[in-house]
Amino acid sequence: MMTSPDPLIAGDRIAIVAPAGKIPEETVLKAVEVFRNWGLKVVLGKHLFSNAFQYAANDDDRLFDLQRALDDPSIKAVFCARGGYGTIRIIDRLNFDRFRKAPKWIIGFSDITVIHAHLHVHLGTESIHGTMAAGMAGSGPGQEDLRSVLFGGPPEY
Repeated sequence: MMTSPDPLIAGDRIAIVAPAGKIPEETVLKAVEVFRNWGLKVVLGKHLFSNAFQYAANDDDRLFDLQRALDDPSIKAVFCARGGYGTIRIIDRLNFDRFRKAPKWIIGFSDITVIHAHLHVHLGTESIHGTMAAGMAGSGPGQEDLRSVLFGGPPEY
């Protein structure tokens, strides 16, 4: 049986980090507005808007931001900013000891799938292969479905 992180509730803290490709600040700020409208408090990764070639930052800095979000017990969900490439370069350096004690939702797809695979195979923890911060601008049924699942509603297929 898989471990399921607790549902979010209004007032919870979430993080947005970029373990893969870089993302424009204005795109993230649109996502922050959506999450705040959901009643969530948003913490941004320290290196979220850095730039190292096609990556959001160098490997060490992307690792730092993701590890910090995984380790912080006050963070209840981690939204990846976008996919692309780069997460595979840091996955084996992540430490999941604190995450095991307090699982949280990890949300993303594309390159972020390597995190989902690691969580499922090595930790038996559910995660969400879904819309990232980059896709939160505007509105739509996918966005509402994601909100519903994060807040404890059943998934609808």
